[in-house]
Amino acid sequence: MKEIIGYLKTFIREDFNYKTYLFTAIFLTIAIYFNYTYGFERKLVIRHYGTFQGYIFSFLFYSLAYYSIAIPKFLIEKKKQYLLKSEFWIKSLVFISLIGAVGAFNSYKSIIDLFDLNGGFYYWMKILANSKRMVFYIIPLLIIKYVYDRQSKGLYGLQSKGFHWKPYFTMLLIMLPLITWASFQDDFLRTYPTIKLWKMNEVWGISKSQMAIIYELIYGWDFIFVELIFRGALVIGLATIIGKDAILPMVSVYAFLHFGKPLGETLGSIFGGYILGVIALYTKNILGGCVIHIGVAYLMEAAAFVQYLFIKN
Repeated sequence: MKEIIGYLKTFIREDFNYKTYLFTAIFLTIAIYFNYTYGFERKLVIRHYGTFQGYIFSFLFYSLAYYSIAIPKFLIEKKKQYLLKSEFWIKSLVFISLIGAVGAFNSYKSIIDLFDLNGGFYYWMKILANSKRMVFYIIPLLIIKYVYDRQSKGLYGLQSKGFHWKPYFTMLLIMLPLITWASFQDDFLRTYPTIKLWKMNEVWGISKSQMAIIYELIYGWDFIFVELIFRGALVIGLATIIGKDAILPMVSVYAFLHFGKPLGETLGSIFGGYILGVIALYTKNILGGCVIHIGVAYLMEAAAFVQYLFIKN
């Protein structure tokens, strides 16, 4: 933990610019207010998902999040030279396009809606929904790495070198009381657990316990690719060009990713994304972020299961 705290102190000391941080805070406050008050994402972006326009709107949505922070930061801090680097634009546009494409791809959603929760098809499509990042990300990221970063080890921080697990499990223990408290909130229980197996019948001869294990393994696996694109590509991948200035734009996009989640989770993603981004920047490793992300996800799933099975009923 001391090492992580040291990373944060060093980063804040070197990166903090009150104009940039104030601008970022104002931008995210306005964006969060409009989204949770007027349903900005739902009305203007999500309703187009599954169509060609949906991919365009999703790309523009995440581009707004990224470049609304990146460009002002470069201008405020007199780093206009970054805007002249083609590698910055190519990499950032590819990474944002991938995030947007994953968000917009829900062609299976209209099919799922035709089946009620007792259908096995719904269950397996939920699993596919948690596998799409792997399908979308791997090949483009390998290509970008080969073209621009072939000298670096691992795939944008996906490596064991420099990883020490103890601090991250300590962080999970610290988060446990907060997750326990959150599990008693109605908006939390509307979202978690992400699949409500007690509303489903056993499918294809698989017991509900086996269904739960299969689903949760895939659900956890998906977070590796969340870390790969956000802390890996957007931080480690772009730090070769813009250094520490890769953090704040990533945090903004990460907050936008959570707009469909409870407000508390979106606010938490800003601080969590910032901390995990700093760790990735200094360690050149995303496994710590994977441990935190998967650990928090499973703790929230477990807390919600306990609420539904033993407390609420």
